[in-house]
Amino acid sequence: MLGAAGCIQYISPPTEAPPAQRLAEVEALFRDTRDLYFQAYVTEASARERNARGLSLDHLRTSERVLRERALERLEELDPESYRGDDRRALERMRSVLSEGAEASDSGGVTACPTTSEVASLSAGVLAARVYGCYGHAASRVLVGRDTLDRLGALARLATEPDVARRRLIFLGLQPVWQAVNGRNEPASPWRTLAQHRAQEWRARGSPIDAAARSLGIEPREVEPMLRAMLDAWRLATPDTLVEPWEWYHQNGAASRRLSPRIPLRDLERLNESHFAAMGASPRALGVTYDLDPRPDKSPVAFTQFGGVPRRLRDSVTGAEPHVVATYRDGGLGNLVELLHETGHAIHIAAIKTRPAFADWPDSDPFTEGLADVPALEAYEGRWQLQALGDSASRRDNLREKYGSVMLDVAWALFEQRMYADPARDPNIEWSEITRQYLHIAPHPEWSWWAMRGQLIESPGYMMNYALGAMVAASVRARVSARWGSFGDRQLYRRLSESLYRFGLERSSLDVLREFLGHPLGPEAVIQDLAQLRLRHSE
Repeated sequence: MLGAAGCIQYISPPTEAPPAQRLAEVEALFRDTRDLYFQAYVTEASARERNARGLSLDHLRTSERVLRERALERLEELDPESYRGDDRRALERMRSVLSEGAEASDSGGVTACPTTSEVASLSAGVLAARVYGCYGHAASRVLVGRDTLDRLGALARLATEPDVARRRLIFLGLQPVWQAVNGRNEPASPWRTLAQHRAQEWRARGSPIDAAARSLGIEPREVEPMLRAMLDAWRLATPDTLVEPWEWYHQNGAASRRLSPRIPLRDLERLNESHFAAMGASPRALGVTYDLDPRPDKSPVAFTQFGGVPRRLRDSVTGAEPHVVATYRDGGLGNLVELLHETGHAIHIAAIKTRPAFADWPDSDPFTEGLADVPALEAYEGRWQLQALGDSASRRDNLREKYGSVMLDVAWALFEQRMYADPARDPNIEWSEITRQYLHIAPHPEWSWWAMRGQLIESPGYMMNYALGAMVAASVRARVSARWGSFGDRQLYRRLSESLYRFGLERSSLDVLREFLGHPLGPEAVIQDLAQLRLRHSE
């Protein structure tokens, strides 16, 4: 593994060298540049000054910049007309990635929450970075009486707290989180200002929401009807009495109330390891590393990233050294499912075996998010719970908790789609209407409680990936069950790798998914699951 750009000698092939040899040399340089990028990304998001090999963040950034510039220079020496097929795609991919890195910007070194007077004067990129930093600080320090929780811990407590007054107090303890994002919902609030910027940019360059849909073969005009169909299925399957938002979390948390006492913090990693080992994907054996301890200024959003680019050896291909970053102060079913989801990403990228130019996340974020949930959602199956935890929740309670979080994601996706289509709308009113109509939550337009997801700031439009990803997860899980049976089969990881995981950008996600499912993607599998909940509700 390279330690510094200056320690490696890249000898340019002679200009008369065959085009294939010259491309291979550039691709090796691209691979090493991406290695440094991934290391710097993980180190910074983990709020560490040095990576696992002892290299400083500044050193990693400088080395990555030097190699990127060198790789771009070498790319310019190649004649695109000399390449066809995958080689031409690889060349274009490398040029695109390296050029984006050269244009990246940050908060300008200032991390303080933007003042009201600053919001209008900051560029969209700097404003987003400042707001995200402010959000992260608030999300990691949720004060409830004498207790200090984080955002996920507070939401988990809503499911298990027996006292209704205490549940309300916990929920309102999250106010600083949503105020960090949307202020007091004034028209010039940080988020509403960002929404105006982004909507204008998307009109000119295209929307990531539309791109997410097209990556799965779905036309943008078809998306809202699909979202509403899933939300309608939930609406019909659950009691139609309006409840306060804190009570909604509690009503959908019966599985957590029963099982979370069996999942202490110290057992999260053990349960995670045994779950994936049972399907032939031991995270330990695959070289997955974890950073799960609380730490100031750590990323407020859990994520998984490559630790490096897979390398072809004489008889094998090295792994991607997946790295999972999350923060857990408590155990519980919700935190376990999130860890299983992130490890679902990790085993996916560990299976990618392709050339360096294509060794990256697939071309469809909803495909990627859905695949991560394929093994994670097994935690809501009673047979898995009995085997792993020695007890199980009812089928009805498992379905409500499983799809409660999914339906919130679908509601957020619908919210973003509507807000970016018309950013002059009042987001509090829009969120209140969506959650009242579909989730049976009492409206509170005086609160911006929708503003509790970091993705709304850092990755606008990303909630659509979770919503469409729910369709991917449900459809793939149904196909896996029909084709191979148990998720506890140790051959499952090999089968999933061969069918779904291994391609990176070598093949389009749309082609991979349609070949596996045998039909176009739609919301039917989610709606069929929710029909079971409706039957149990009527019993």
